[in-house]
Amino acid sequence: MRWKTIIGLAVIGALAIVGVIVFVLQRGPDGAASPESAVSDYVAALKANDRGRLENIADPDHDASTEIPARLRQLGAGRLVVTGTAIGTTESDSQRPVDITGTVEGSPYSDRLWLYRHDGRWFIALGPNRNAHPKGT
Repeated sequence: MRWKTIIGLAVIGALAIVGVIVFVLQRGPDGAASPESAVSDYVAALKANDRGRLENIADPDHDASTEIPARLRQLGAGRLVVTGTAIGTTESDSQRPVDITGTVEGSPYSDRLWLYRHDGRWFIALGPNRNAHPKGT
């Protein structure tokens, strides 16, 4: 009887560990409360060279796995000095362009990024859309 209890507890413990792992791996990015917060978090993450913070605001519909490290190499650790941001509007309440201007190591810099809202949270599109289809498909 004692072995059955030990085996039962071991199975329960293993299932609990698997559940925690699945929960952690499936947890997606949190995004930001507003477009302004998303842009502010993006700029702060680049300045701090913080990959995790960029991943937290990256739009889940885009594959940012290559884009985030590339942006950190190019713009991170204080290389980008932002002098202005302008958030535009579109016909959609869930999509907005943002223009970022500044300098990168003294050279002029400008970029247009797109913000998307999902479930009331704002994200920055980094990388290609996961649902994009090549021409002819």
